[in-house]
Amino acid sequence: MRVFCRFLGWFLVAIGFIALGRDLVAIAAGESFRLAPLGEVWFKLHSASLNMLQAGIERRIAPEVWDSVVAPALQWPTVLFFAVPGVLLLLLSRDWRGHKRRFR
Repeated sequence: MRVFCRFLGWFLVAIGFIALGRDLVAIAAGESFRLAPLGEVWFKLHSASLNMLQAGIERRIAPEVWDSVVAPALQWPTVLFFAVPGVLLLLLSRDWRGHKRRFR
């Protein structure tokens, strides 16, 4: 389980770095610096799936879930949305016993 959590943590951190790189490339293109929100990035990548998610949550679960949970989460910066849970997973899956492992 620890290996899976570490893999998932590094994967999420990598996605966060990719999102940060995308934001830095926007600076090089002459735009002002801003951390792109997750909803904007998702819409640019595949808008149909975002619309399908909204329709599914509003019809099958409750419209309040979309309005109060998902929509605010889509306003978070993409970097933070992925990197923060990734770092938390890495910290939680860390070996805290204090000895170093040696590979030979």
